[in-house]
Amino acid sequence: MPRALDRISVGHHVDAYQEYTSLVGRLDGGRPLADAVYQDLRQKAANPFRRLYVNWRNSRSGLDCRAVGPQSMCFCTHRYNEHDWSAFDTRKVRCKMPGCSCKCFNYVPVRGSQDLICSVCRRTYSEHRPGDHGCPGMGELPSPAAPSAAPRLFKSSYTCSCQESYNNHTTVFETRQERELAGRQVDAGWMDEAAKQGLPVCHLGGIVGFTSLADGMDRVYAGLEEGLAGPGATRSSCGPGKGAGSGGDRLMQRLQLEDEVNTVTFQQGKAAGHLALAAGRAVMKRGNASVSSSSSGGALHSGRRSASSEPTGQALTLAGSAAVRGVSCGGQAAATAARRSSPGLPSGRKLGGVRVPQVTDAIRQKRLARFDQVS
Repeated sequence: MPRALDRISVGHHVDAYQEYTSLVGRLDGGRPLADAVYQDLRQKAANPFRRLYVNWRNSRSGLDCRAVGPQSMCFCTHRYNEHDWSAFDTRKVRCKMPGCSCKCFNYVPVRGSQDLICSVCRRTYSEHRPGDHGCPGMGELPSPAAPSAAPRLFKSSYTCSCQESYNNHTTVFETRQERELAGRQVDAGWMDEAAKQGLPVCHLGGIVGFTSLADGMDRVYAGLEEGLAGPGATRSSCGPGKGAGSGGDRLMQRLQLEDEVNTVTFQQGKAAGHLALAAGRAVMKRGNASVSSSSSGGALHSGRRSASSEPTGQALTLAGSAAVRGVSCGGQAAATAARRSSPGLPSGRKLGGVRVPQVTDAIRQKRLARFDQVS
């Protein structure tokens, strides 16, 4: 029988592989770098005083809509860790992949199989020139037939969650001191501790903690940044479907909890980390329970009010949706009262109604609650 593997040694090798992949990417061409070359690269990445914080920023409001990480995509179709992230002085983070003419990293908001189509030539961004973002088939200079014509460059109608287009965003490179002077978020406590222990951080770009993985508008609503909505803004005042207890709020709570638990673990040990995790989960569950109970009561009140003020057809639809919300939230009494509140409804008749967004929100609440119990 094969010898049993030591879990500690296996974990060490997995961590080393992840670190190598995050630092090198595809720069090695499929052949591992020499140990001396890799150690030199790792030493550069372990100097937190020469780190560039990279974000995709709204040029008008100054909101950091996306934090650039090691695997973030550039306009040249190569990742951030395949660029010269150590160019602290010049901030010309050029691409290091062989044959690429990219002069500086330029973030593209695509993930997985997503694509970005040019509004000028109707072709994908990957077919444009990496150097000047010119459209394919067009020279870098104006044609002799139209010497005054401007060169055709990539433009996109893509709209970010901040309601601004792709063209109103830019990739920003900053130092830690510049971010602190501007009042922007810097490394979480556990990332500071990791940097003090000599772990590589310079290749992480704008990742300053788990909350950096969230969208910029989600961080604004959570009070972590100031953006389009301004300081102290709430989801209810920034658009439809942004009520408390939504999926975005739940995600931000979990990401903030991850940062807090990791910081406590680094500073006080695993036992303190377990206590912080249990306390955080208890707070989250109490908050979710209060949101569910308030949603159930709101459905009952909405059903009664609409029955008396709206025509019969609209009142039936509103009462039906209120009944569905009451059942999905566990409020059988709310559903019964909502059915009785609609005029002209024969007893024993089932409600048809139209599917409304509140039904989806209620189902999502139940699924997220089950997920919290399992985790």
